[in-house]
Amino acid sequence: MAGLDWMVRTQCDDQTDANRGRFPESYQCRESRINTYTTNWTNGVAVDALLAGYLHTQCAQYLDAAKLAVDYIKSLQFISHRQDPRTNGVFREETPQAPCAHPRDALTAAWALLDYGCVTGDDDATERSLLYADWFIRVALEKGYPYWTMRFDDQPWDPPYCGSFHSGGAFYFHRLYQVKGDKRYLDAMCTILDYYNTYHLDDSGKITVIVDRDTHDHLDGKVDQSLTWQMMHRYNDDFGALANLAAWKDLGDQKYLQAAERFCRHMINSQRADGGFGPEEFSVPSAGGTVLMELSAARAVGCDWADPDAIDKAAEYLHSIQWRAPGKSGDGAFIGFSNSYAAKHATATMRTTGYAVLALLRYAGKVDDFYFFGPANTAGQAGNK
Repeated sequence: MAGLDWMVRTQCDDQTDANRGRFPESYQCRESRINTYTTNWTNGVAVDALLAGYLHTQCAQYLDAAKLAVDYIKSLQFISHRQDPRTNGVFREETPQAPCAHPRDALTAAWALLDYGCVTGDDDATERSLLYADWFIRVALEKGYPYWTMRFDDQPWDPPYCGSFHSGGAFYFHRLYQVKGDKRYLDAMCTILDYYNTYHLDDSGKITVIVDRDTHDHLDGKVDQSLTWQMMHRYNDDFGALANLAAWKDLGDQKYLQAAERFCRHMINSQRADGGFGPEEFSVPSAGGTVLMELSAARAVGCDWADPDAIDKAAEYLHSIQWRAPGKSGDGAFIGFSNSYAAKHATATMRTTGYAVLALLRYAGKVDDFYFFGPANTAGQAGNK
C-alpha cells in the first residue's frame, strides 16, 4: 500500500500540464525530485498495480489515479483517419509527438487499457486495446516474431535482431483470449512463445536477450546495446515464464510448462544471499518483483518449484529496496536502476515499484487477473484439456 500511495502522491494531476496522468519514471528519493516521467509501458504497469490495489482495498484514490494514467495512455495512441494499417492503433513511446514506438512497450499500454476496461466497463479503453491487438497481429508479427521498434517517420523500423523481452507480451494475448474468446489471440501467443522458447531460452533456463532474426546467432555483448541492460533482462525475463504458464493453462501443452519451469528453477539457483536475483555482483531490482510474481503464479496453479524459504527471501529483498521515510514524498517507492542502468541507492523507478507492488500483493495472498491467474483459473483446467 505504501508503494501505491507513492504513485498517487507523485502522479502529475495538473490540468494545465501536458504530463497529466504520468508518474515518475525515475525519482530521486532524497531530494523528492522527479528525474523523468513514465513512458507508455511504465504508465501501463502502474495502472495494473493500481487496479490490483483498488480491487483489494476499494480505495477510490487508486482507481482515480488509474483513470488519469489511462487517459494519458489514450492520448499516445495514433488513430489514422485514413486507417493506415502500418501505424493505425499504435501507442507512441513517451509523448504524442514521439516519432517511434517499441511494440512490446506499446503492448503493455494496451494491456493496461484492457484490464482497466474489464474493471470499470470503459468500452473505449477496451476498444482501443483491441485496435492495438489487431495492429500487432497484422503488422508487428508479419516477420514471425515482433519488431523491436516501429516508426511513424521514414526511418527504418527494425534492427536485424530480436529481443527476449517480447516473451511476456504473450500473456496479453492470453488475457485477450480470456476476455474475448477469439482463437486468433491464442495463435499470436504461441507464435511469440514458440520463437522465444526455441531461440532465446536454453535448456538450462538461461536467456539470450538478443538474437539475429535470420541466422538466430546470439548477439549479447556484440551489438550496440547497454551490457547492463542485457544482463538485467537475463534475470527480469519481462514475464516470459508467466506467459508460458498461461499458455500451458490455455492449451494444456506441456512444452510451455516445461519452459516456465526451466526459467524459474534457474532463478531459484541464482537467488543471492539478500533474496534478490542476479549475477555475483548484485541483485537486479526489477527481477525481484517479476520472479516473485512468477513463482507465486506457479504455486497458484499447483507448481511448487520454490521452497517457501526462497519465496520469503524474495519478499524480504523487496522490503529491503523500499524507501521508507514517513512524511516525505518518496515514502513507499522502490529503488531501481537509473536510466543508465547503474544501481543508485536513492533512485526509485516505476518499473521496480510497479512490479514490487504486484508481487507483494500476490505474496500476501491477493488474487486477480492482473499479471496473475484469477481464482477461476486453475491448473485442473489445463490438465483436463
